[in-house]
Amino acid sequence: MSAEILLQLLLAHILTDFVLQPDSWVEKKNQQGFNGLWFWTHVFIAGLTTYVFLHQWNNFFPAVIIMVSHAFIDYWKIIQLRRQGEKASRRLFFWDQFLHLTVIVFVWLYLAGETGMLFPCLKGLLSNVPVMAVLTAFIFITQPAGVIIGKITEPLRNEISADDSLKKAGQYIGITERILVFIFVLLGQYAVIGFLVAGKSILRITKDGEPNARKKTEYVLIGTLISFIVAVSAGLTAKAMW
Repeated sequence: MSAEILLQLLLAHILTDFVLQPDSWVEKKNQQGFNGLWFWTHVFIAGLTTYVFLHQWNNFFPAVIIMVSHAFIDYWKIIQLRRQGEKASRRLFFWDQFLHLTVIVFVWLYLAGETGMLFPCLKGLLSNVPVMAVLTAFIFITQPAGVIIGKITEPLRNEISADDSLKKAGQYIGITERILVFIFVLLGQYAVIGFLVAGKSILRITKDGEPNARKKTEYVLIGTLISFIVAVSAGLTAKAMW
């Protein structure tokens, strides 16, 4: 029953914010703000979908909470977007979704009658060595590991002329590959890691006619191997603490 409620709330949110909200509505919401028809239409849909999917016909409280919180969060996002400009739209989008999901979790806990267990549960997780080992290792292989690898390969990178690659593309690729390797190590699927190495080597291979072609290939290979070593080591360390 508890999982069913959470799925109902998540489905209502996905339909509200993505399926039933076309881009034209988003643009009109950002332009007209709190006083626009589309803003309140979207807020009403958030409450309606929640009410329908929960199908607790005598209980309007969850739908009202979702509707009111949705209005405040979306209004905050619109104000921040106007203050900070379009450059902040991506960051504000993720903050917007995070706040909506936070409200959904609290509504779920309330409906499941488990609000009193929230903090004891968090305390138990933070005191659980296997959970903390996986969490610490996971956080480490993202940004911290990327910084360390960047420092190690900095002398090699300085020998390569700038190219037309996407900004921070290498950083995102590195984080993604380390997360995948980390997950596969935890699952014991070591053979898949070999396919990842081979796949990336093929995709990132340089053309012979490019300037510094050999240096670029060697740089990518060194960075990839270091990245995989870090991810595998983090995964094995976390597994050893289970």
